[in-house]
Amino acid sequence: MTAPPATSAYAASTTILSTNQANTPPADDRFLYLSAKDSHNAAEIEANNEQREIFLTQRLQEKQHQQKMQAERYIYNYVNHKPDAVALHSFTLGIVLALSVVAAARLVNDGSYYQLPGYVTTLAAFHFLEYWITARYNPTKVTIDSFLFRNGSSYFIAHSCALVEATIEWAFFGNLKKHILVSAIGFALMVFGQILRSMAMIHASSNFSHLIVHRKDDSHHLVTTGVYSFTRHPSYLGYFWWAIGTQFFLMNPVASVGFAIILWRFFNNRIQYEEKLLIEFFGDKYFEYKKSTGTLIPFIK
Repeated sequence: MTAPPATSAYAASTTILSTNQANTPPADDRFLYLSAKDSHNAAEIEANNEQREIFLTQRLQEKQHQQKMQAERYIYNYVNHKPDAVALHSFTLGIVLALSVVAAARLVNDGSYYQLPGYVTTLAAFHFLEYWITARYNPTKVTIDSFLFRNGSSYFIAHSCALVEATIEWAFFGNLKKHILVSAIGFALMVFGQILRSMAMIHASSNFSHLIVHRKDDSHHLVTTGVYSFTRHPSYLGYFWWAIGTQFFLMNPVASVGFAIILWRFFNNRIQYEEKLLIEFFGDKYFEYKKSTGTLIPFIK
């Protein structure tokens, strides 16, 4: 048998190509060439097309809102995170810390009331750590306000009153400032409270915020490990005992009682309000966590 002429081979290949093209499904009829299972799934998708569009629209709106919030947060951080102000605040805290440590050391040698400059040292260290830990472990939320210098007028009034009480009692009622055991207990509470609060901020990382968050972000996760495994609010618990410890350290009887009452009322109201939001954010997961883990702040469940 002789080979077909070239023209016949060309005609045969053209016929095969035409046949394959004819068998290729047009784009609009693609569902006709799917398997039965795929066709059923495709039909369901088409049937639920309206619901799908609604779902995609909602997801798009949520994503746009999150992007907007993130952009606003970055803009807020850029505007409020002023390097010159951060440098000035840090320099000031460093000077205050150094001077108060030197003063406390000299007063210890003289057997005098070293707790007063020691208290100032504690305050300077607290404000520095609030900023530094936020900057190190939660950089997207760090601002100049992370120093907590704008912590409300009541905060500054309370600590000012503590300093006034300590100075007056030291000058006129010296015997009140000789209860070294009380001061030692206060020092232990300060150290415990500061370490606990710092550990809470570090462990929560990006989930920690100095301000109450009213809308859940995709990056928010419920933290129940580490220090959060034995108390729901370790940063609050740490601050509670740190602040009371400062007044024990100063041997301030009036301020010790006043701090305890004011802080208890503040954290009781704040925790109740915040946990309503957390239940909205995490649902049953947070409700179960709340049932199994206390606050360890007296009389706050």
